[in-house]
Amino acid sequence: MWQISAVFGVALIVVSGAFKLYYDKAEAEKQALQTQLQVAVNNQQILENTIDKQNQQMLDALEAQKKQTEQIRGLEQQNQLATQEVSDLRMKFARHDLNNLSLRKPGLIAKIINKATVEVGNDLKEITNPNRSP
Repeated sequence: MWQISAVFGVALIVVSGAFKLYYDKAEAEKQALQTQLQVAVNNQQILENTIDKQNQQMLDALEAQKKQTEQIRGLEQQNQLATQEVSDLRMKFARHDLNNLSLRKPGLIAKIINKATVEVGNDLKEITNPNRSP
């Protein structure tokens, strides 16, 4: 009977050892899986933050593009006004032949040129005045 007990004792020790090995292996796998899970969670958080930053950058870029488009429209309107003004001035100069007028009435032309020169000089003084307020 002691032989059966010895066999059962040895079997019990072998089964206990096998269970201990299985338990240790399962715990190691569980720890490895927990580590992998934590790494995945951290990576997901980093990806979400990166995506949020990129989305914000895209929104900022779209807003900047809208502002640039508005500025371009404003500049185009100013360009159209300037083009119209140039066209008006060309029309005025086309109507007034200054060569013939200067030959017929040199005093009138000299008076107009002198007046305009004084106005331009005054404007230049005002623009270049360091004490002028912006």
